[in-house]
Amino acid sequence: MAVLCLLSFGGSKNTSPRKWYHISALSITLHKTKTTFLMLAKVRCISWVIGLLTLSGGLFAQGKWDREPPELSRGEWKHLRSLRKVRPLFWIGPLQNKAVYGICLTPLGFREHYNAVVNGLNLEVLGIGTLSTIGSLLALSPAGISFASMDTIPEVYNFQVNGISLGSGFVQRGVLNGIGVGGGLIGKLNGISVGVFHRMYRTNGLVIGAVGNATAEMRGLGIAFLLNVVVFRMHGVQVALFGNVVDKDSLPNKERGLIGLQVGGVNVVFSSSALGMQIGFLNRVHGKHEGIQMGLDNMGNTLQGMQISAAINRCRALQGVQIGLYNECSSLRGAQIGLLNFCEGRLSPFLRVKLKDRRL
Repeated sequence: MAVLCLLSFGGSKNTSPRKWYHISALSITLHKTKTTFLMLAKVRCISWVIGLLTLSGGLFAQGKWDREPPELSRGEWKHLRSLRKVRPLFWIGPLQNKAVYGICLTPLGFREHYNAVVNGLNLEVLGIGTLSTIGSLLALSPAGISFASMDTIPEVYNFQVNGISLGSGFVQRGVLNGIGVGGGLIGKLNGISVGVFHRMYRTNGLVIGAVGNATAEMRGLGIAFLLNVVVFRMHGVQVALFGNVVDKDSLPNKERGLIGLQVGGVNVVFSSSALGMQIGFLNRVHGKHEGIQMGLDNMGNTLQGMQISAAINRCRALQGVQIGLYNECSSLRGAQIGLLNFCEGRLSPFLRVKLKDRRL
């Protein structure tokens, strides 16, 4: 027993220096970690101070570029992306061949960004997007109105923001993946944008315009006080106080220009085919329509569905039901319910039912 006690005493005496060694090593590691964090914090503060100090000079120090963003292939554009230089924390735009991770401020930038990306917060003050927004607001012209078809709308974009954009919007072919406030000219939106007026090539998400929204292709929800205009393809919901329009009839294979819902004072679809519902005072579909029209005055060409009106329902060929004070169609397979029902040159009061029509 005495031997065991001596051995245990000797063992504990020998291990105590090791314990002190581990404790001292841990304290040194913690001290180095603390010092490293303090240095990083100082560097970050210094970079912010330098960025703010250079702001006054950066207002007018935006150098001119020799060329505008060209129309390039995807391979050439990938090569340009490899030329981007990383700029952390804070940078003053407009950007050329740069990738900013943090905040990008573009004051008085009347030139567009070129081969650039912002991962974080993008701020634009009185830039070219402001002029584009004002001009578009005066003209109420969609971004895709000058394109003959969907195939001619550019797929390559010269500026991208992944995060939040505040200010006057993007220029020409900008891409926003996130949230935007200010509207303007946006090439492609994947997310939410709130502004006075929007002009876009492609939209996937929610767009809220105080005055209006105009886009070439939309998949999502568009809300406007005055007018929503989609040039080619609308898949989703349009809500406007004055009206909603799906403009051109140039989609391939008679593709449906509208798939969804229109709610507004005046709802018009010019495309060759539509699937969905219109709710408003005046509803018009110039091509084939599969769905429902509800309003004061409904007018269609070839309708498979229903028209419900407090006054007038009109269409050329009807497969379905008309309910209103006055119902009119050239050919019928279905029913007309109203005070006056006019079909094939014959007037029928209250109710007219016809289950077969070879012309349909």
